[in-house]
Amino acid sequence: MNTPKLLYTIEQPHGLGELYFLWQKGEAHSLLATTGTDATVAIHDRSGQLVERIKLSGLCAAMEWDNDGDYLAIITPNSNSVLLWECHANKRLNIETGLREAPSCLAWSYGEPLLAIGTQKGNLALYNHHTTKRIPIIGKHTKKITCAAWNKDSILVLASDDKNLSINNSDGDTLRMIALRDVPNDLQFSEMKTDERVGGENTISLVVGKRTLYLYNLLNPENPIELAFQQRYGSIVSYKWYGDGYILIGFSAGYIIAISTHIKEVGEELFQVKNHKDNLTDMDIFNGQAASCGDGQLKLLSVWAGGEAGGAAGGGVSPAGGAERCAYGADGRLLAAAGRHLSVYVTALPPLCAAHGTRALALTNLAELTVYQCIAVADEPDLAKSEPTALARYAAEAEPSAVALGAAHACYASGAQGWFQPLGGGRALRRPYPAPVAALRAAGPHAAALCRGRALLHAIEPPDPSQLERDSIIFPEPHMQGAKIVDIHLTSDFFIFVTDQGHIEYFGLEEWRTCSRYKHSCGVTALYCDISGARALLLDERRRAHVYSAPAAELCALPDLRDQLSYKGAIWDICLSDRNVFAVYTGDTINTYYYSPNSIEGSHVDFVASTSLLQDQIPLILFSGDVYCYASGGNVVKMTLDSHNTSGLADVDTEKRLTNQRKHIEKLLLLRRFSEAWLFCDAVDEDEMWRKLGEAAIADLNVEFAIRVYTKLSDVAMVWALEDASQIEDLPTLCGALCACVGRGEAAARWLQGGGALAVELHAARGDWARAELVAAAACPDRAPALALHRAEHLELTADYHEALATYEKSIITDKPNDIKTKEHNAKCEAGIARMSIRCGDVMRGVTTAMKYSHDINLLKDCAQLLEEEKQYTHAAALYDHAGNTEKAASLYIKLKSWLKVEALIPKINSPSIHLQYAKSKEAEGRYSDALKSYLKAQDYESAIRLNLDKLDDIDEAVNLVQETKSVQGAKMVANYFQNSDDPTSAIKFLIMSLCYDEAFQLARKNGKLSLYGEILIQTSQARPEDFKSLALHFEGEKNYLLAGKFYFHAGEYNKAMTHLLKAARSEGEENEAVSVAIDVAAACDDERLTRRLIEFLLGEVDGNPRDPRHLFRLYMAKKQFTEAAKTAVIIAGAECAAGRYREARDVARGLCVALRARGVPAPRDLAHALALLHSYMLVSRPPRPRPHPRP
Repeated sequence: MNTPKLLYTIEQPHGLGELYFLWQKGEAHSLLATTGTDATVAIHDRSGQLVERIKLSGLCAAMEWDNDGDYLAIITPNSNSVLLWECHANKRLNIETGLREAPSCLAWSYGEPLLAIGTQKGNLALYNHHTTKRIPIIGKHTKKITCAAWNKDSILVLASDDKNLSINNSDGDTLRMIALRDVPNDLQFSEMKTDERVGGENTISLVVGKRTLYLYNLLNPENPIELAFQQRYGSIVSYKWYGDGYILIGFSAGYIIAISTHIKEVGEELFQVKNHKDNLTDMDIFNGQAASCGDGQLKLLSVWAGGEAGGAAGGGVSPAGGAERCAYGADGRLLAAAGRHLSVYVTALPPLCAAHGTRALALTNLAELTVYQCIAVADEPDLAKSEPTALARYAAEAEPSAVALGAAHACYASGAQGWFQPLGGGRALRRPYPAPVAALRAAGPHAAALCRGRALLHAIEPPDPSQLERDSIIFPEPHMQGAKIVDIHLTSDFFIFVTDQGHIEYFGLEEWRTCSRYKHSCGVTALYCDISGARALLLDERRRAHVYSAPAAELCALPDLRDQLSYKGAIWDICLSDRNVFAVYTGDTINTYYYSPNSIEGSHVDFVASTSLLQDQIPLILFSGDVYCYASGGNVVKMTLDSHNTSGLADVDTEKRLTNQRKHIEKLLLLRRFSEAWLFCDAVDEDEMWRKLGEAAIADLNVEFAIRVYTKLSDVAMVWALEDASQIEDLPTLCGALCACVGRGEAAARWLQGGGALAVELHAARGDWARAELVAAAACPDRAPALALHRAEHLELTADYHEALATYEKSIITDKPNDIKTKEHNAKCEAGIARMSIRCGDVMRGVTTAMKYSHDINLLKDCAQLLEEEKQYTHAAALYDHAGNTEKAASLYIKLKSWLKVEALIPKINSPSIHLQYAKSKEAEGRYSDALKSYLKAQDYESAIRLNLDKLDDIDEAVNLVQETKSVQGAKMVANYFQNSDDPTSAIKFLIMSLCYDEAFQLARKNGKLSLYGEILIQTSQARPEDFKSLALHFEGEKNYLLAGKFYFHAGEYNKAMTHLLKAARSEGEENEAVSVAIDVAAACDDERLTRRLIEFLLGEVDGNPRDPRHLFRLYMAKKQFTEAAKTAVIIAGAECAAGRYREARDVARGLCVALRARGVPAPRDLAHALALLHSYMLVSRPPRPRPHPRP
C-alpha cells in the first residue's frame, strides 16, 4: 500500500473552530464542500481552488449532495428553509419546507432528486426538485429526527431522539415503527450477507447509545440483531459497510474491527487492530482501503490484508493542523482530512502511463508526469543501469486523461486539449482537438490522438510553410463507410489504426499516404505493435488474439488459452535479438509467447511460460526477458519473466540442478535462443536434450546450427541430409525437405505439393505412390513407369487387385525392349500381371504368363499358392512341380487322387507328411505292402505295426518294430495280439512295454506268471515302486520269502526285504540267491543296521552256521569297504591254499587287486604279497609240457 501524496492544504478556510467537509457524489465529480464557524459553505475543485463561497444565515447544521452530485442541500439551525445550490449552473435556491421549525437532517433519494428533511420537533418534509412539490408531514416522531436514509427501493428510514425508528415509503407513509432502547444515530442501508443471494438493500443498520450496532433486516423483521462490543474498545465512533456484507467499525479507544453479517458468523471478529494509540475520531473506507483519524494522524489500512497498516511504513501521515475527520472522494483517488486545516491527499492515481524505446512516462500526481530511464544506453550514467531511474518531472497544466511518450516529447491530454512538453525543457506546446481525447500517441515529430472514433495525425511542432499539407490529417478515410477507429499506434515510420469493422491500415509518414490495408473477419478492439510496427497483436470482438504481420499481410492465432478471454494488453521485446518475443498480460498474469514467422510449421505462435503479475501493475517495456511495469503511485518497477528466469540452474543438489537445467533448455528452445541452449545441453550432456535442440533448430529453419548439433551427436545420415537441404533456396522446398528429415511426412507433402523431383522422392519415400506418380508424370516422365510399378505393388498389398492389374499393365515399358533394366522392370510387371490375373479370375492368363518366366521360382511359387487358394489344384500342382516344390505338388495330387503323378514324385520326397498321406491312400486301396513302406518312411510306426498285425499277419515284424522303436501304443497292440493268441508270457512282456502295469499284473496272476512278471518289471526302466510292492505282498502271502524280499528290495522297502531274504537264506536251495540279493540290499541302502544284520548272518552269529566267506567278500566290495574286503580275500585265499586249490586262491587275490585298481585304490601289502606268492607258486608247480620231437 502506497503512502498518500499530499495534493494541497487549505489553512483555516473558515477561520478558527471546527471544520467540516463533504465530497461531491458521482465518480465524474470531485468538488469538495467545506463549512465552519464563519457561516459559509466553500466549494473547492479537484486542485483545491475555490469555486464558490455560499453565505448562510447561520452556522451550517447539515449539508448533503444528491446521488448524482448535481445539487447540494444546506440547512442552518435558525431557518426553516433549505438552501439548494446547483453546481452546473452555479444557482442558489431557497426551498421552504412548509414547517415552522428548523430542519435537523437531510437525505436524498436514489433515482430522482427527492429530498427528505427531518426537523427539530420530529416532523418530516419531502421535496421533489423536478416537480418542486413539497409534502409536509406532521408528527412523524415526537422528538428531533437525528438522521435519515433512503435505500434504492425508495424506502425512507428515520431515526429520532424519541428512541424510535420509522420505516416509510416515498410518500412519507409510515410502514413500521420500531422502538429502540437508546438514542440512535448513524443510520445506513446495506445488504446483509445470507446463504441465498437476495438483491436490494434489505438491512437497516444504526448505532444505539453509541455502544451497540443494531441490524434490522426488512425480510426478517421479527428477528433484529443488536451487537455489543468489548468495553475496552470504547464507544462507536463510525462504521462502514464493505465487500459482501462486512462491516468495519471504529471505536473511540483507537480500535478498528471487522465483522461479518452472515447469520452464522454474526458477532465474530474477522480481525481487530488498534490503529491509534489514544483515540479515534473518524473513519472511512473505499475499495478495501480504510482511512482513520486519531491522535492528530491519518492512517490507512487494508481490510483485505487483515488490517495491514499502510502509509509511511504503517506510521500514517500527520496533516498540518491535525486530523479530526476524513473521507474519500467519490472515485476513491482523493482523501480529505480536516482538523484546523483541510488537507487533501492522493491515494490512487489513474493508471496513465506510456513508453517509448527504453523510457517510460507515468502520472505520479494528479498534475505531475515523470519520465523514467528503464534501460541504460551507452552514453548514460551507471545509475540507470540497474533499476528504473526518474530522469525528469513535469508539471501538467491540467489533470491528464491520456498520456504518450515520444522520442523528444512527453505528451498528455485533458478533455479536448493536448500538451506536448519537450524533454529537453521549455514551454509545452498546446493543441486543441475536435473532441475529448481517448488515446494519445507520439513518435518523432508526429503525434496522433483518438477522438470519438476518429483519429487525428499531426505534427507536434509548427510545420514548414512549404509542407502545410503535412500538418495534419484525419482518419478514417471515406471509403471505410462509417467505421469507427478503436485503437491507434504510431512509430517513426507508420501511423497504424484499427476499426470496429476490422480494418487494419498502415499510413506511411514519409510517403504521407496509405501503405498497407488489411480487412479482418470481424471488428478489432485493440492493437499492440512492436517497436517498428511490422508486427502487431490484435484483439478482436470475438475475444480472439492474433499476431498480424504487415509485410506478409497475414494473421497468426495465439494458442487457445483460457486467459485469452481476459487479455488487457501486450508488449513486444525491444531487444533486436528477441524481436519475435512478446508478452500478453491479464489482471494477474503475464504470458510469454514467441512468434515464428518462418518455420516448417509455417508462421505460428508458441506459448513459452506464464508469470504472476501483482495487482495494478501494467507492463510497459519488455527487454530481453525483463519487464518494466507501471505500479500504483506512478512508480516503475522491474521484474523478470519466468520464461527467462535462471534461478536454480546452479543448485548444489545435482538432481535438482539437472531438472532445472532441462526445464530451462525447453524454454530456451521455445525462445529460439539456440546458442544459450547449446551451453546448457553441454552441461546436461544427454542425447535426448541434444536431439531436442537439433529438432528445434530444424523446425526454425536454422540448418547450419542443426548441422552442428547432429555433428555433435555423430548422426552422419542426418548431417548429410541437412547439408543437402542447406543448398535449397526455395522456401517451400526447404521446409518440405526439413520436415522429411524429422519424420513429418504429412507436413512435408503439404510443403512440396506441386514440386519437382524432390517432391517425387518425398512422396515415394512416404509410400504415397499415387501422388508420386502424378507429380512424376509432369516433373520427370522417365520415372513414371517405376513409380507406377511401386503403386501397383502397393495396390496389390491393399487387396485392390483390379486396379493393381491395370496399373501393372500401364507400367510396362515399350521403349528400348532389349535394354537390361527395361527387361528387369517388365519382368516385374509381367509377374504382377500373372498374380493379379489369377486374383481377378483369369486363371489361364495368369498361368500362361507365369510359365513364360518359368526360371523365376518365386513367381511360380506365388502363383501356385494363389491357385491353391482359389482351389485350382491342377494348375497349382503343376506350378509347384515346375518350381521344384515336389512335396507341395504331391500333396495337391493326392487331393486330386492323381496316383500316377504321385508315384512319379514319391521317390523325390522326404516329407513324412506326404508319405503318410500316400500310405493312407494305399491302405485304403488295399495295397498294404506299399502302404507299409510309406508308413515306415513317414515314421508312423504305430500304423506300420497295426498294418503288420491286422492286415499282413506278420507278428515277427511287428515285434521287431516294437523292440526297435519302443512304441508304447505298438507294444499295446502286440500285447493284445498275444492275448488273443493265448500267449500270456509274450502278452505280459508287451503289456509292460506299453506301460499297462495293472493289466499285466492281473494277466500274470491269472496265469500264474507273477514271477515272470516281476523279472520283466525289473528289466524295465519305467516300473513303479507300487508295482513291486504288489508283487512282494503277493509272494509274502505265499511264504515265498526269496521273491518277497527281492521285490520289497525293488520297491525300496529295504528293512522288509532284508528280513525276508535272511529267512530265505536259511534254505540251502535258495541260500546263494537270497544272500546275493541281500548284499544288493545292503549296498543300496545307507542303513548300517541292515549291513550289520547281514554280516552277523554270514558269520554264523545268528544260527551258528557260518556261510561261505566269499559272500562276505562280495558284501565288503559292494559297500566299498576295500580294507575289509582285502582281509577277507586273504582269508579266502588262505583257505583255498589249505585245500590245495592254489589256482582258485590266486584268482581270488588277483580279482580283488584288479577291482581295487579300477576304483583307484592301492591293493594292501598283505594282499599284494599273497598274490605274488601264489602266482610264483603256480609258475613253479606247473608241470613241463613235452616238446614234440621230429620223427626220424
